[in-house]
Amino acid sequence: TLFFRHALDLNLPPTTFLDADFTFLNANLARHYGMAAAKIDTTAGFRKVSLVGQRKRGGLLGQAAVLTASANGVDTSPVVRGIWILENLLGTPPKDPPPEVEVPEPDARGELTIRELYAKHRTVESCNDCHKKIDPLGFALENFDAVGAWRVEYESGHAIDSSGRMPNGKDFTDVGGLKQIMIAEPNLFTRNLTAKLLTYAIGRTMETGDRPEIDRIAQHPPREQAGLKDLLRQIITSELFLNK
Repeated sequence: TLFFRHALDLNLPPTTFLDADFTFLNANLARHYGMAAAKIDTTAGFRKVSLVGQRKRGGLLGQAAVLTASANGVDTSPVVRGIWILENLLGTPPKDPPPEVEVPEPDARGELTIRELYAKHRTVESCNDCHKKIDPLGFALENFDAVGAWRVEYESGHAIDSSGRMPNGKDFTDVGGLKQIMIAEPNLFTRNLTAKLLTYAIGRTMETGDRPEIDRIAQHPPREQAGLKDLLRQIITSELFLNK
């Protein structure tokens, strides 16, 4: 909430939600993040903290609340987190899987890496079409455990490989690289943010007939000049909002 409020007050660009050089912490959350809690007043509440040199925590994808919401509190799943990004950040949810697809069970013996467990999804053509979009996003977040703490290996001892290749052929080595790819092409995120804000403001799900107005709002003013406050101003002066 503080993060959103700050972005709104300062009219920061919507891409701030994808990556930022700051976050809001109290002492407990700083310890959870493995940051220098000693520099944070333990008697105070949340305050703005610079992330210079620790950009992996920048934006929504570095926040423990988001990382916990996209896991089950016990285990992580690249597929679940990948779908979460597609649905909630990019607005491009994948098709439902075929009913006969089996979800890989964790390897209790630790003989297989998570990539090997999920490799079967990529061997079936009907699965590969969706998983080439889902899996890279999810694997990029594997350095974060089920409650958003940073890790470099699994309990099995296998090193975590958070690299991937996007469907457009662009490669990344970790979550920071993924965020830079998303920021370089912000259209999907900005449009999805517009649609979600309109859904909240109007109180109904967006429909096919709303798409032209969503596109108009998301593209005006020019993206390189627009901030979050500008986007909200376009929403509350739109025909969709005024005629709800």
